[in-house]
Amino acid sequence: MKTLLKIAVLFLFLMNFGCKKESSSIIKHHKSHEKSRANVPFSDAVQVGNLYFLTGQIGKNHKTGKLVNGGIKAETKQTLKNIEAVLKQHNLTLKDVVKCTVILSNIDDFSKMNTIYRTFFTDNLPARTTFAADLVGTANIEIEVVAARK
Repeated sequence: MKTLLKIAVLFLFLMNFGCKKESSSIIKHHKSHEKSRANVPFSDAVQVGNLYFLTGQIGKNHKTGKLVNGGIKAETKQTLKNIEAVLKQHNLTLKDVVKCTVILSNIDDFSKMNTIYRTFFTDNLPARTTFAADLVGTANIEIEVVAARK
């Protein structure tokens, strides 16, 4: 996770360095639209100019507060639906996503995840990094994205 933080900080630095207008680098922190996430210690999205950095999502159904049943495929589907919901709050769609970071609890689930991922990202494929790491609770997948308003 430290590596991801370093990458994100470097990316923000490079984006701000290249900005010609100071006003385009104003940072806005957006709280969650989900009532169950009202008191979490992070923003659902952080906006820097036309870029939106979304907090990682897992395969949790936010209405029930529980991970969906069905393993990696079901969790991947729910994770991407959660991302779509956050994007929608900012009038964005998956077509606006320019970068995905996929974290699997087991790298052997890559092909199963990829099968579902391909059904959500069909055109304008974002850049993607995938790796395995320990995840919160019993989650099998976490995905974070960066989207750009066109």
